[in-house]
Amino acid sequence: MAEIKKPFPVPEAVTGYFDRKVLKPSFSWLDIYGEEHANAMTVAGAVELEVLEAFRSTMSESLGKGEGFETWKEKIATRLTGLGWFGPSLVKDPRGIDPDKLVNYASDRRLKLIFWSNMNSARAAGQWERAQKSKRFLPYLLYVRTTSIEPRPEHLVFAGTILPVDDPYWNTHFPPNGWLCKCTVRQITRREADRLKTSTAYSGTRPETGPDRPHVNRRTGQVEMIPEGIDAGWHTNPGRTRTQTLIRSVSDRLEAATNQDAIRVLEDLWSDPFLRIAPKLPDQVLLPAGRSAPLATELGDAIKRTDISPVITIGSRDIVDRASKHGPTIEDFALLPTIIGRGTILPDPKGDKQTRSLIARIGKTWWQVFVTISQSGVLRIGSFHRSSSKAIKEQLSAAGLSGGEIQEEQ
Repeated sequence: MAEIKKPFPVPEAVTGYFDRKVLKPSFSWLDIYGEEHANAMTVAGAVELEVLEAFRSTMSESLGKGEGFETWKEKIATRLTGLGWFGPSLVKDPRGIDPDKLVNYASDRRLKLIFWSNMNSARAAGQWERAQKSKRFLPYLLYVRTTSIEPRPEHLVFAGTILPVDDPYWNTHFPPNGWLCKCTVRQITRREADRLKTSTAYSGTRPETGPDRPHVNRRTGQVEMIPEGIDAGWHTNPGRTRTQTLIRSVSDRLEAATNQDAIRVLEDLWSDPFLRIAPKLPDQVLLPAGRSAPLATELGDAIKRTDISPVITIGSRDIVDRASKHGPTIEDFALLPTIIGRGTILPDPKGDKQTRSLIARIGKTWWQVFVTISQSGVLRIGSFHRSSSKAIKEQLSAAGLSGGEIQEEQ
């Protein structure tokens, strides 16, 4: 009897992308669209959270086990039958824009579309994350033509394109580029890129496809410019967009959060694998590193402003720069929310009135963070490092404090 081999494990970059999506019921696929789709799990017509959770949990399980559509279909059929949703159901538009519509989740065609779109978005995001991690050794992406028997002519134009991993072209042309698109990319070395570009079948320049076309989302009124040959809704890079929307959504939540909630939210953020990609992006990304209302008040007084946001940010390039100089690791930077949220505020040792330091002892290690306020009222981390007990005691003594005021984190 032939040996049955276990499937290759699915990378956490793929399963993590899917599992960390928030649930957003929607009446139409246009309700959760473009960039927002990278951060939200949605199924058109699933206006009840129970139904949407059934889709996510069964897909997550199938994705983690490497199962195909037929196996997943049996699972979702069982779950939806128990909820009374496996079969034709009349769904009312919660927003009152469109008339009621008949949704049939027993339809093979509908289930295949749901399975394909969610699974392929997750795989594309995982592939993009891996590309960011390995771009130092594999700096180019090659657009590989579709495996379809009847390929789309507009996608064949993309095939053979060879561009650096960080070229803006991949912001919109990272496949899939349309519904049921089977195009892919392959990451290659500089040597292979140079060799392939000597053939007429490959090109190191962006293909000429004509001007972008406007697309109006009839549900929201939003107008976006879509590249020629790409279906509306598939004109974003799932992995890159996931990172950006993750940062934006967390930053918005921090403004009104309590200190304890802010620490929890930020700890979740820094544990998300997609945030680990931000420092590798070619452009500067401001990451929320902590929240401190007392610090915002103190530094706001220094520039005579009372409208300072308590959210403290750090630039992605700063993280790369410090890590490359044998400074704190990415894992160390994940301690920032706790250090900022629970640390003791001290004056700047050099007397800079627009800078404060925060010190905290986590386990047996002392940490110190320096925060500066810009003239525009933005709180930014200027330095972050371990410190010695002697240096901390000297600073505490200069500020008229003792070690007893320090809250230790285990």
